[in-house]
Order: sequence, then structure tokens, then C-alpha cells
Amino acid sequence: MFKTLDLFYRRYSVTQDVSLGIDGGLFSVQEPIKGKRTGYRYGASLFYKNFAFRLGMNKFEKFSEIVPTIRYQDRYKKHEYILEYTRQNAVFYTYRVCPVDEQIKADHFSASDYITFDDKTNLWANATLNHYSNSDNEAIGQFDWRFYYDRLSPKFIYDVALEGYYVFNTKPNDCFYSPNFNDNTLLRIDPDYRWNKYLGIRGMGGVGYSFKQNQLLYKYGAWLYGNPLQDLSYTLGCLQSNSTRSGVSGQGYYYRECKAELGYRW
Repeated sequence: MFKTLDLFYRRYSVTQDVSLGIDGGLFSVQEPIKGKRTGYRYGASLFYKNFAFRLGMNKFEKFSEIVPTIRYQDRYKKHEYILEYTRQNAVFYTYRVCPVDEQIKADHFSASDYITFDDKTNLWANATLNHYSNSDNEAIGQFDWRFYYDRLSPKFIYDVALEGYYVFNTKPNDCFYSPNFNDNTLLRIDPDYRWNKYLGIRGMGGVGYSFKQNQLLYKYGAWLYGNPLQDLSYTLGCLQSNSTRSGVSGQGYYYRECKAELGYRW
């Protein structure tokens, strides 16, 4: 079980091109037998045009670490892409206790692209490389392609999408989930019904297959959302799945993720 509670604040327009941000949060990871590890984190960010620079600190029970992050985000025609590098404990990518106990760090490189084809179809793709200090290198490729959209009524719409997740590791180990190769591919439908500005419900249901594990996959979830005020928004709901990277190959694995988000912009 991996939990986080985070707060982000960004002040816009310090100058025309510069803005500042601060953040802080709590986190914990827990496994049967191994127990629970907790910590907190905080940081400050500088935003300059398309760049973001963050210098943070993660404080664990027995040690601390400095966390540098650099991020670049831009648009080109129908593309919106993000490049990012950060270095921190591998618990934030593996969700296991072992990287905390063994102080395994991860150099995390990520590149993503969101392509808008038209008002009804789009594609998100991401490539990630994690270099772990225990000599394992992990490559991840994933995509989410919304290829169909329809509006059944003024309040009810739905999307049909295909998603995939593929992971490779050069040095599988017992510390965290690190298969030589694993694959997840699912076909998904996402309905959305909006009663009014205060309340809507967004769903997700998908089925698929893993050729490596020879296993049927599924995921389903629902989230309540709304905009009670023009600049205030919220989301609340859970996702249930057996098709995530945190599983153990060859064993039954069930994953639940719940989130509560509240945002205000001024």
C-alpha cells in the first residue's frame, strides 16, 4: 500500500516569464511482514517560460535525500510534449518497502506526447527509462489512444480507447517488481454523465490480455467530479484493476487506487 498527501502552490506572473512554486507532502509505503515506512517531502520550483526547475528534499525515517528535477513542456502543431528528469528514491516508482531499506535511488527520464487529431480523437504516449542504483535498468512504453467519441444526449457522452503498457528490465531482482518483459493491452470505454456544474460521474471499464502472463486483464472505476465555483474543482473516486506494473508476474494480483483531489485557481 502506497499513500501520499500533497499540497502544491504556484504563484503566477512574478514577472512576465517567471513564476515560483512551493510544495510539501507526506508519504508512506507498507507491505505484509515488512511493515510500514513513512516520510515527508518538500520543495521549491522556478518556472521560466517552458522550463520548470525544482529542488526538493525527501525525509525518511533514517535518512534524507536531495531531489533535483528539470522539466520542459511545449507545443508543436497538434503535439503537446513533456520531457523530464529527476533523481530520488526508487520507492516512488516501485511502491515497495525494499528500496527504502536499501536506499536504492532511481534516475528517472520521461518523455510524453499528447497528440490531438480532432475534437473526438487523441493519443497520449510515454517512454520512461529508470536507472536504479542496484544496477537494474528499466524501460517502459505506454499509450492511451481515444479513437472514438459520441454524445448520446446533452448530458451523456462516452469515449472508446485502446491502452497499452510494456515494461523491460535488464536485471530482475527480488527487491521490487522487475520482469524481463511484461505486457498489458486493454480495450476501454469511458462514459461520462454530467447532471449540472456541481456533480458529474465519470466511469471506466476495460478488458484485455497479457501475452507474457497468459492472463485476462480488467479494470473498472468511477469518479465523482464537479465545479461548484468557476475556479474550484474536485474529483473523488476509485479504480480497481489486475493490470498494473506493481504486480508480481505469474501470481494473482489485484490493485485499487483511490484519489481525492481539490483544486482552486486564482
